[in-house]
Amino acid sequence: MSEPLTTFRQLMAPITPEQFFEEYYDKKALYIPGNAEKIAGICSWDHINDLLQMVTNWSDKNLKIVIDAKTVQPQSFCEKVANRDRLGSMRPQPNKVAQLFEQGTTVVLDLMETMNPGVRAATEAIQMATGFRVSCNAYCSRQQRKAFDSHFDSMDVFALHIEGTKTWRIYKGRYENPLERDGYDNASYSPEFLEKDKGELLMEIEMKPGDMLYLPKGVYHDALASTQACLHLSFGTTQPCGLDVINWLTSSLSDIPIMRQAMPAYNLEQAHDDLVKQVTEKLTEVLQEPTIAAQFRREQRTFAFEGLSNISFPGPEPLKRFRVLGLGAKLKRRGSDWRLTTCSEDHTIAADIQPMVEWILAHDHFDTKTLAAAFEQTSSADLDALIISLTEKKVIDPFY
Repeated sequence: MSEPLTTFRQLMAPITPEQFFEEYYDKKALYIPGNAEKIAGICSWDHINDLLQMVTNWSDKNLKIVIDAKTVQPQSFCEKVANRDRLGSMRPQPNKVAQLFEQGTTVVLDLMETMNPGVRAATEAIQMATGFRVSCNAYCSRQQRKAFDSHFDSMDVFALHIEGTKTWRIYKGRYENPLERDGYDNASYSPEFLEKDKGELLMEIEMKPGDMLYLPKGVYHDALASTQACLHLSFGTTQPCGLDVINWLTSSLSDIPIMRQAMPAYNLEQAHDDLVKQVTEKLTEVLQEPTIAAQFRREQRTFAFEGLSNISFPGPEPLKRFRVLGLGAKLKRRGSDWRLTTCSEDHTIAADIQPMVEWILAHDHFDTKTLAAAFEQTSSADLDALIISLTEKKVIDPFY
């Protein structure tokens, strides 16, 4: 596995991650002017064109076309083809997609997060910093034709501008705690409601290559491409909520016999009341177990990182990968040793391992192969001891 191409600190510069999480995260929108250097190697028109040539990767489910706030029907740019399993699917035809793009449509490529090394590195940087699963969509647009009306998203969005220019408008209104379910997402409301609820204009910005825009979930916004073609990536975080705790818990209740017991007929009121009481008492007992929160944290951690690969062919052993938890951690010399200060504790760090700790803190995540390559003179036993020590200090977290 090669060195990550980018880090969260680089993506957010000159705003530091510490400042971002303290002042903006889940609080308010943030516009960060950038430059072409910031996005070098992440994505480009060449990358998009190469991906579109991989026609078997696309269907009407992950490639969509929109214009003037209306979705173009797949039949206009897809053809039905037979897959290897002989089941038919709607496959986009590159020439038809290109023709529609020339007419001013916006081409949306969904689930882009693993499709090239640069986008994957940026996705993982945000994923490691936030601790949530991250998806990425690419938006290709032109000719000042609007793709979407003013709307809110049900996830936090990090919009990274790649090519051309696009004018974004962010409004004062914010829908409280949206969800991807009927009644609580943007699609559940009428245009009249959304227009009223978005409130007054808060800011209008022109996004250029390298610019970053952070929008907390629920913040109303819209965007319009310039006359030239433009491209931006939208990284969205999937954050579990209280309902996910209940859904997770419900999935495990089948192991309890009383939960599988058939309910009496509704007209047998006493028997019905007795069984409902037994069910609620058992549920209360389960909810009061002291390990419930810890169990869900493990479930949440698995969900956040289960899509990350640790394959390292041709070697038989998978990569050991680690998320760096020490956001804002600082190293300071104290006598002959160093002190590592995290958000909650101070730790003594021997001078001989200080360079390795400093290297680790500069990353959002790393693997043991990359660490070993950076410190070739250090024995594998010493590297293993360092990993164990920093894991115990909760500076890093394994997710392999």
